[in-house]
Amino acid sequence: MRKVKLYIAISLDGFIARKNGALDWLEGIPNPNKLDYGYQAFYDSIDTVLMGRVTYNEILGFGVDWPYGNCQSVVFSRNKSLKISTPKTQLINEAVTAYVHRLKQQTGKDIWLVGGGNLLTSFLNEGLVDEMIIAIAPVVIGEGLPLFPNVPQETTLELVDTTSYDTGFVSLTYRVN
Repeated sequence: MRKVKLYIAISLDGFIARKNGALDWLEGIPNPNKLDYGYQAFYDSIDTVLMGRVTYNEILGFGVDWPYGNCQSVVFSRNKSLKISTPKTQLINEAVTAYVHRLKQQTGKDIWLVGGGNLLTSFLNEGLVDEMIIAIAPVVIGEGLPLFPNVPQETTLELVDTTSYDTGFVSLTYRVN
C-alpha cells in the first residue's frame, strides 16, 4: 500500500511560512554547497502530491513553472469553481478521508502531503499520515503559519531517522503510529 508522507521545512519556532505565506526565511539561510537536504531522493520516491487551495495558489504565485509536472497533483478545496491551471492537476471537493483511502490502494509510488497547515492537521486527525519528514531550519521567525494549526489530536510518533547538515538544518523522519 502507498504511504502518505509529509515532507516539509519549519522554522525552529515551528512555522511553515510567514503570516503572508512567504518563505524568504528559508532562502536566507546560507547554503554554500547547494545541498538539497534529500529533496531529490524524496521527490523520486513519490508520484502524487496533495495540497490545499491556499498552498496551490501560493505555489502559482512563485512565478515559476509548475514544480510537480512529473506527478499527479491534487488540490483539496470546498470551492468547486476553483480554476486549475496546471498540468496533471485535479480539484477534489469530496471528503478527504474517503478519497485518500482510495488513493492509497492504487498502484504507484508514495504520496507527498505538501500542505498547508489546515490540511496537515486534518490529515493528522484523520489518521491519514504514515510518515513525517520535517526539516528544522536554524532560524526563529517569531510568528507565522504553524505546522499544525487549529487543534491537532495527540499523536504518537516513532523517530526512525535523523540527519544533520553543515548548514544547521536537522531532518527528522517519523513513522506515525
